[in-house]
Amino acid sequence: MTQDKGRFLLITYRTEKSTFLTIAPLLILSFLIGKLYSSLDPLLYLFQSGSENYSFQVLEGLILVSVTIISGFLIVLALKKNLLKLLKIFYGCIFFISSISIFWVHGYFIEIVVSMDSFWLEIVFAVIGLLIGIFSVYIIILEKLEVLSKNILVFILGLAIGTVFGTVFPLVSFLSLLIFISVFDIYSVFKGPINSLLKRTNMSISSNQAPVVTTSVAIGIGDFVFYSAAVTFTTKEFGLALGFASIVGIIVGMKMTKNMLSRYGKFPGLPIPIFLSLILVLIGWLVSNYILPF
Repeated sequence: MTQDKGRFLLITYRTEKSTFLTIAPLLILSFLIGKLYSSLDPLLYLFQSGSENYSFQVLEGLILVSVTIISGFLIVLALKKNLLKLLKIFYGCIFFISSISIFWVHGYFIEIVVSMDSFWLEIVFAVIGLLIGIFSVYIIILEKLEVLSKNILVFILGLAIGTVFGTVFPLVSFLSLLIFISVFDIYSVFKGPINSLLKRTNMSISSNQAPVVTTSVAIGIGDFVFYSAAVTFTTKEFGLALGFASIVGIIVGMKMTKNMLSRYGKFPGLPIPIFLSLILVLIGWLVSNYILPF
């Protein structure tokens, strides 16, 4: 998460309004989708490792984070080599393919939830993903970078990807993914790829700059993905009460992050909301399992 005084970085949601108004609809929809998918049989998960080996599941989470780390450094390298057109094509292709795939998965899940033995629902969702993928290419590759268009894209894809992530992973893999990606977010914003990108795009990274008329906040699509994933997973696996606790943790964490952002000009968007969410969920789980039964 960064303060944006006139420019915003790559695929981000830019807003001058309250971050609560921005993120609350995402969390509510994730909560509802988590409830919808709560009846899915784990044997039907597409990316389930099928292993009860917790060490393997931790490694699974680490591998997923490694993909993010490698991608971040490749982006920085592309910027240093002035390969901006290639970078836009790469982003456009990734978003195009991801959109089709992710929406097809949602069609597959909904087909199972409603007990429909028909492939047509998957096709419908894949077509929706195709249209959103074309929209992504239009925005990214063709440089149609209107703020509203980008915001819509980030919201839709963040929700779609996050709710799949929150559905398909076993507990240990998912916790490993959340923890590793949050720790990397700290490094990335202050020392790593995002820090380099902020400098190269002339975005404000200091709270000591001259005052401006308006200040907006740029929230990365990764923040949307993992906020959504956390709420979806918690609601699906542990029920509505703990799903609500996850939402509270993320909202309060975002408020704390916004305060840190105002102080430092840049601050990672994942660690405080994610860790606070996990802490509240853990407390709620302990209370419901070990205190209330007595």
